[in-house]
Amino acid sequence: MLAALIGAPALAAPPQPKPQPDPPIPSRDKRPVPDYDGRGDEPTTPGDVLLWVPRLALSPLYLVSEYVVRRPLGWVVSTAEKHDIPQKLVDLFTFGPDDNIGIVPTGLIDFGFRPSVGVYFFWNDFLARQNKLRARAATGGADWWLFNVADRLEVAPHQELSLRAEYSIRPDWVFHGLGPESWARAARFKKRELETGVLYDAELWRSSAVSSFVGVRNVSFDASVGAFDDPTVAEEIARGRYAAPPGLDDGYTVFVQGLTLELDTRERRAPDALPDGSDYVSPPGTGLKLQLRGEHAAGLRDAPRFGAREPARQHWLRWGGTLGGFVDLTGQQRVLGLSLVADFADPLAEGSTIPFTELASLGGPRPLRGFLEGRLLGRSDAVAQLDYQYPIWVWLDGAAHYAVGNVFGEHLEGLEPELLRQSFGMGFRSIGNRDHSFELLVAFGTKTFASGAGIEHVRLVVGATGGF
Repeated sequence: MLAALIGAPALAAPPQPKPQPDPPIPSRDKRPVPDYDGRGDEPTTPGDVLLWVPRLALSPLYLVSEYVVRRPLGWVVSTAEKHDIPQKLVDLFTFGPDDNIGIVPTGLIDFGFRPSVGVYFFWNDFLARQNKLRARAATGGADWWLFNVADRLEVAPHQELSLRAEYSIRPDWVFHGLGPESWARAARFKKRELETGVLYDAELWRSSAVSSFVGVRNVSFDASVGAFDDPTVAEEIARGRYAAPPGLDDGYTVFVQGLTLELDTRERRAPDALPDGSDYVSPPGTGLKLQLRGEHAAGLRDAPRFGAREPARQHWLRWGGTLGGFVDLTGQQRVLGLSLVADFADPLAEGSTIPFTELASLGGPRPLRGFLEGRLLGRSDAVAQLDYQYPIWVWLDGAAHYAVGNVFGEHLEGLEPELLRQSFGMGFRSIGNRDHSFELLVAFGTKTFASGAGIEHVRLVVGATGGF
């Protein structure tokens, strides 16, 4: 011990024997199966058996998602990245000093409507820094046209002021009647719409946001013009199938103003811009969302008088809300959500009527996406929707939904379980660009439960949609 204290070298430890390897397993014997999951020989429980019920019920959805969507899309994505196709497309369709100008061909197929083709144009830093110009033109035939343009200016960080105008004319809109049990057979009509206004958008705390607008909307109809082999609305009215819906004969011109407030506790999925090669990871998508919305419309010209007490000008309010809860199952944006939706359309003068295209509606971009836009119209609507969203690629998300709901009378008058319809479907959509996005959707809409809940409509959407 004294030697150790004064720094003398200590005696070396005796050598340790080398471990002997396990003897080889005879070729005629089998190696014991390792206990990988640590459960040992635990007995099968009733819960293990019950888990097979949802597994079997959801297996068709899984098979479609895995072998029809994910794997083929994964092959396409990996092949595109291998050959640098995304960058080649960017170089082909963009130009300018910082690739800040672009012209992109577009197309949209929404079965039940005419397919359309067009172009999307963008110019960042147009005339001034933080000024963005967006424009789109599309056609679905000689009598089907759409033009819209928006000029946005960032007036403060995360706040934009926009001027927007849109003109559309098309003869393939559908009308099935009003209320929860409207006719299954579609009738067609022609609609011309011109709208212009000013918008304000601002990002708030986390994913919360506020949006408001004021503008003028002018709409006219031609019930004697249609598309495909479907009857026109004028023909169905003449047959006595239903009365002429409000606003059909004379159209309307209104001053509109609206506000949407969205309170969302979830962190934003990604910042506005990321540097090349960033290893940024999106935060979990668990949280709550409350959206409140309202739109006030006042007529700018006299409306027809059908009774002594009817006002000379139309005047109405549309309002509603959505309450949703979301759980990220893995913390990697695999989000299961449940949302409750309700909307109302109320006249603000006694005896006033609301044009049928301004009523509460479901289908199209609204809930119950298994139906075409305009399929369900009423004074109010209510929907409960379960959806699942998951990442597929850096620019693509997969999505599936199941929803029950319908349109009803004033303030949900007549809401009964047997009058509910179902909608379910799946697909994928691009993320990160609100102005020009791609979507593929296969969805189904059913009859009411009282009518057997059979599938009434199959909807297929493929192509690019605009959001400005």
